[in-house]
Amino acid sequence: SYALLMVILFLTIKALLAFPPFNNENAKLIAFISTLLYLFHPIHTEVVCNIKSLDEIFSMLGALSAILLLLSYHNKTKTYKLFLSGFIFFIALLSKENALTWVGVWVFWLIFTHKSFSKKFIVNSLIVLLVPAALFLFIRSQVLGAFLYTEIPEELLNNPFIHSTKAEELATVFYTWLLYFKLLIFPHPLTHDYYPNQIPILNFNSPMVWLAILLIVTVIVLMIVSWKRNPIISFAILMFAVNFSMVSNLLFNVGTFMNERFVFSASAGFTLAMGWLFAKWGEQSPKWAIYVLIIILGLYGVKTVTRSFAWKDNLTLFTTDAKTSRNSAKVQVSAAEVLIKEAEKTNNPVKKEKLLLEALQYLKRGGEIYPEYYGVYDLGGKAQFYLKNYDLSLENYLICAKLNPKIPTPYNNIYAVGVNAFNDSVYDVAHRAFSFLTNKYPDSTKYLFQLALVYKSTYKIDSAIIILNKIIKKDSCNADAYNQLGEIYARFLGNNRKAEEYLLKAVQCDPTHSSALENLGVFYGMQGRSKDALNYFKKAHKYNPNSKNLIQNIGLAYKNLGMMDSAQYYLQKAM
Repeated sequence: SYALLMVILFLTIKALLAFPPFNNENAKLIAFISTLLYLFHPIHTEVVCNIKSLDEIFSMLGALSAILLLLSYHNKTKTYKLFLSGFIFFIALLSKENALTWVGVWVFWLIFTHKSFSKKFIVNSLIVLLVPAALFLFIRSQVLGAFLYTEIPEELLNNPFIHSTKAEELATVFYTWLLYFKLLIFPHPLTHDYYPNQIPILNFNSPMVWLAILLIVTVIVLMIVSWKRNPIISFAILMFAVNFSMVSNLLFNVGTFMNERFVFSASAGFTLAMGWLFAKWGEQSPKWAIYVLIIILGLYGVKTVTRSFAWKDNLTLFTTDAKTSRNSAKVQVSAAEVLIKEAEKTNNPVKKEKLLLEALQYLKRGGEIYPEYYGVYDLGGKAQFYLKNYDLSLENYLICAKLNPKIPTPYNNIYAVGVNAFNDSVYDVAHRAFSFLTNKYPDSTKYLFQLALVYKSTYKIDSAIIILNKIIKKDSCNADAYNQLGEIYARFLGNNRKAEEYLLKAVQCDPTHSSALENLGVFYGMQGRSKDALNYFKKAHKYNPNSKNLIQNIGLAYKNLGMMDSAQYYLQKAM
């Protein structure tokens, strides 16, 4: 698709320059040099290497094809060319709304060349482009409720100017234009990420802002001065400005400071101007012009190839650009996320730990840049969880709950940390996790039950009993709570009557509760009631057939009953 775009770009530029006042120039040579520079320019790597940016290519390809068909219609008046041009332009708009700016490019081109065309052609060409544009804007307004843009969310990563004054916003926008110009001339370093705070918020006290303003004024003056003297330069500047307008952050906030892909279409104006300059230079010093052009193309080519390696996969891209965009919180977190995903894939514990520790370094940097970034703590909690640093994992997820208290994700993660900390006997972390959850959701028997287990395991029996009774008040037939009360009264308080009462109640509430059935078996076995013990062990085994402990208890119950063959069978099976 990129190769096809180059062919269409060459043909379109050549055709556009074939009419007065441009036709006294070497149109074919200018178009060829312009296309070569566009083809090799490293700033286009993001669009070409990123499948998500195919819309940029299709949009520009469609817009240029529509213009080329209009010019073809002028040469051979075939009505189908008008309809085909309009249809292709509509497809370009559906690919990406940025194709709208090519209407402006066409209008400015007509301003330069209108003497070569009849009023009928001019009107028809404008209708062909404006009707699809109007239809697209209508459809967009029906779907999104806005013609060109929707409301920017009040969040730093979606609105980098959220904490800025209007003066600071304008000054920073001018500064980004200076950076674009620098990247067009000297495309290094390149990165896909310019999110906060990769670009600093500046004000009009900054020398860089005034340098940007000086550049803007110079370009405007150059455009005016060149209007009649060198009209290609004026047209090239307008081509850049019109295509850049929609993503410039001047007309409306695009949600980020800048992006290299934003100048994909606009840079055609830059390379057109460069093509004209090299063609002019070639008239005076052809050898030097060729040598310099070859050097530039060679350097561009090397940079394009080396930069394309970064787009091998997300791991390579994010970890590479995290080093370039050191002040972007988003790419730091993206690098951490992809490293954590790699850690999840590997079974090598040493490699897993290395990947997770590296991810935490990126998250640390992301948190320094943007302390309120939810993703920093969400991924930080996950990485620490995998490292079994449950205390640090919990700290991260507690911050997540504070930053975004309305979504269930952080609470589910806090629960997971609590359960795993409990299973690994890290009871202080489990206690903090479940205490937080029960305070947040006091009616949740699920969280209360886990807190009761922590109290039981840390021998805070009175607290465990209070919590379990609280659960029963909320759920009068909670088998888990009755089962735990039965265990507590049997093991810790020696109250056999109460223990049996609670265990029988657990089985009554849930006849399939294997743990309660097994506990009853153990209880009756300790009471010397081996027949009852065997009965409950067998019931428990029915619902938990893979438990070696249950199989062993069945064997011991048979042994106590003097049934040695059955005892031997189950005891061997348990081994």
